[in-house]
Amino acid sequence: MNNKTKSLVLSGAAVALATPMSSALALDDVLSFGAWVNYTYDVDNDANEDRAGDLDLPAGIIYANHEHGDWFFDSELRFGTGSFQSFSGDDREWGFKELAIGRHYGEEWTMTVGKTEVPFTYSRFNFWPGERLARGFGDQYNPGIRFDFDPANNPMDMSFMFIKSQNWGTDTTSQDDGAGVGAIGQHWGSNETYHKINTLVADIGFTQGNFRHGASFQAGQLANQDGVWDVSGVELDDRFPDADDIDTLSGAQETETHWAAGLYTEGSIEAWDLAAQLVHYDQGDVDEFGELAASDQYTEGPTGVITGNFDPDDGPTGVFTQGSGQVMMLSAGLDAGDWYHYGDLTGRSPDSDFDNQDDTYDLVLGTRYNYGPGWIYAELQLDNITGEDDGITGDGDAGDRDSTQAVYLTMDYYF
Repeated sequence: MNNKTKSLVLSGAAVALATPMSSALALDDVLSFGAWVNYTYDVDNDANEDRAGDLDLPAGIIYANHEHGDWFFDSELRFGTGSFQSFSGDDREWGFKELAIGRHYGEEWTMTVGKTEVPFTYSRFNFWPGERLARGFGDQYNPGIRFDFDPANNPMDMSFMFIKSQNWGTDTTSQDDGAGVGAIGQHWGSNETYHKINTLVADIGFTQGNFRHGASFQAGQLANQDGVWDVSGVELDDRFPDADDIDTLSGAQETETHWAAGLYTEGSIEAWDLAAQLVHYDQGDVDEFGELAASDQYTEGPTGVITGNFDPDDGPTGVFTQGSGQVMMLSAGLDAGDWYHYGDLTGRSPDSDFDNQDDTYDLVLGTRYNYGPGWIYAELQLDNITGEDDGITGDGDAGDRDSTQAVYLTMDYYF
C-alpha cells in the first residue's frame, strides 16, 4: 500500500511485502535487526550449473523507528551485496533504503521528509526476483518531501511527493529489492547515463469493500550523468585542449523531461489477494541525450570559437533513455496459513525504437513458509516466456534471445 496512513486493512500479500522488505516491519520506538541469505541456480548458465548454484547476495539490516508526540523517525540501513547498493564504483556495499523524519497533522495529514517510499501504483508480491519488467515504478524510495491525506470515514485518500533526486546527491544506484546494479530493464538509468531529479508524484485512491482502486502520475526531469567537456569559448586552433583547462558537466547540467501515468487495483477475495496495474511511461526520444551530446561538435561560432560539447578523449558520447512505452503487472496470492503462494506476471512494451525491442513478459512463481522469526522462500523466475528474439530479458544477444529460468531459495530472520 502506498499511503502509510490508509485505513484499509492490509492484505496478506501487502503484509508479506511490508514485513521483510521495509522498515514497516519495525514497531514504534524500537531498534530491530534482520538478515537474509539467498541461493540461486540459473538453469541456463553453464558455469552456475557446474558449481551447482551459488550462495550469494546476503544482507544485514538495521531498522530504527521512533515517535515523539506527532513526530516520527523511520530508517532502514542495509549492509552486504544484498543491499543492492554501490557508490559510483566505490567498493562500499551499504546504504539507507529509508531515512526519513515525519509529522502527523491531526488525524488526516502526514508529512514525511527524507528518503521515503514513492507513492506510485503498487509493488510486486514476490520476494527475490523483484519488480522484473515493471522495474522503476514499484518499491521506489527517493529523497524528497511527501504528504499523505487520509480522511476518516471517507473512501478517498491521496498522496503527493516532490522528489529532489533519485538517491542522495547525483548517485543513481538503487536499493529496490531484486534490482542489482545494472540489471536488465532498469528504468532510471545509471551513474554512467542519467538519473531522475525534480519530479512531482501524485496518487489518488478509492476504497470500495476489500479493494482499493488508484491512479498515479509523475512528471519531472532526467539529468545527464555522462560528463562531457564544455568547450564553448575554446579557440578553434585548440580543438583538443588539456582536460585541466576545461570545465566538465557533472550531471544535472543537461536535462530532459519524463512522465508516467498508471492505473491499478489491489485487494482480496476470501483467501486470494489480487492486484493489477498498467503504466504508460515517456522519457522522450531514446536518443535525446545522444543528440544533445553530439550537437554542434566542431562548429565555429560568430566570435571564432567552438560551440557545443565534446569529450577530448573519447569524442562525442551518447546517452540513451528508455523512450516511451507501456508496463503491466498482474499479481495473485493465496493465503494458506503459514504458507503463502503467489505469482507476478510483468510485461514491457516499448513504443519507441529502443534496440528494436519486442514486447517481453517475465513470470515469477513462488511460495513462502512462515517458520516464526522469518520466512523461507522458494521462487522460480521465468524470463522472456514467449521467447521473443529481441526480448528485453532472456539469454543470448539481442536478436537471438531464448527464454531462461532460474530458481531462488531465500531465508530471512528478524528480531
